[in-house]
Amino acid sequence: MATPVSEAQECAKDVARGRVPMPRSLRLVWVGSVVAFGLMVLVGYVRYRMGFPATNCNPLMGVRYDDLTQFLPIYRLLHTASFYSGHVAYPPLGAVVYAVVYGTGHPVGFYLWTAALWLTAGVWGVRRELMAAGIGGVVSTLFPLTVVLASFPLAGLLQRGNIELYLWIFAALGTWAYFRGYAAAAAVLWALAAAMKIYPVVFLLLLLPRRQWRAFGVGVATFVGATVASMAWMGPSIGVAWRGSLTNFLGFQSLAVTVWSLHELGANHSVFVVPKLVATMAGVPLSKVMLPYYACGAVVLVWAFFGRLWKMPVANQLLAVTVFMVLLPTISYFYTLVHLIAPLAVLVFVTLRAERAGVNIPGLRGTMMLFVPLFASFMLFTFPSVFVYGGMVQMVLLVLLFVCALQYPFAAVEAEAGAR
Repeated sequence: MATPVSEAQECAKDVARGRVPMPRSLRLVWVGSVVAFGLMVLVGYVRYRMGFPATNCNPLMGVRYDDLTQFLPIYRLLHTASFYSGHVAYPPLGAVVYAVVYGTGHPVGFYLWTAALWLTAGVWGVRRELMAAGIGGVVSTLFPLTVVLASFPLAGLLQRGNIELYLWIFAALGTWAYFRGYAAAAAVLWALAAAMKIYPVVFLLLLLPRRQWRAFGVGVATFVGATVASMAWMGPSIGVAWRGSLTNFLGFQSLAVTVWSLHELGANHSVFVVPKLVATMAGVPLSKVMLPYYACGAVVLVWAFFGRLWKMPVANQLLAVTVFMVLLPTISYFYTLVHLIAPLAVLVFVTLRAERAGVNIPGLRGTMMLFVPLFASFMLFTFPSVFVYGGMVQMVLLVLLFVCALQYPFAAVEAEAGAR
């Protein structure tokens, strides 16, 4: 009979030799990602053979990089008051990011090279961590690479050239810094993401349970400083930039809440679709719904974070905050789901840690399986004849993911964070 010491030694040898098998939960996510991608191709082909319009067969139809290049003409007026008549509906730092990309002279090429370097670094980093956990080199490479290549939100993000890519980079690097113990650096990165598109500001909440007040203050100061500096650079004065940016941002929000289209139902997973539908049926002007909606969202976040998540593991806090961030905006298209890759990576390492310790974490496997349909094409869940649309289905899946984060403590991440 093997002694505990000999068992521990054999386990250490397996880790060193890369002989640790991939946990079943990760294998299910891996296979599910491939199946979902295959179904997207198959369904598209069948619809094409049946004579459906091309837009119903290929969810990546449309003008490539349109989100990236749409503002090129108006940026010739940058630094003048006329620039703000171009409806660049981004906070100041977001508008500056566009200027930087355009300033390279090759915006599409610069964007694609940024994406390639970012994804390569991400896959390599996950591969290294998997190998450190004892997973073989081939599996450690193919697992993250497959999940990335099969991710429809990522493909849609790159096809459109949306600057959510840079928001994602800042937010994910902030999460990486936070798990490495660099709270101030994480706060700066999250604040820069928030200065580009506001809603990542919720990541700063992660600093509060550990009483990292200084880092929190650094984050707030960075958000304010980056916004003011961006307005000063955009010009022609801070006052003009402030009024113009605010008018464009709020104007877009006001217009977005009134839009009803099949594209919105299919691609927009915002929970706002529920009060929007109710208000429309009741004859209530949608412009009167937005502020109460955001107020209710704030109440839910305060209750969830301070009432449920405060003493839960950081994996739960990160997952819940990220899901809330992509659920709350009145318009939140499928490509914003790339933000879920960071909490998924954390749960992957929680799974590895639990497997090594022989611990079963309730709810973890089911929670991870929710990522599979969320990373799949929204067209797989769109059936207009019965009023079922992909955006609505993924909204429900996100709500379930949020509930899982509040319900099941993924405790192994604390030990994992310390080990890493």
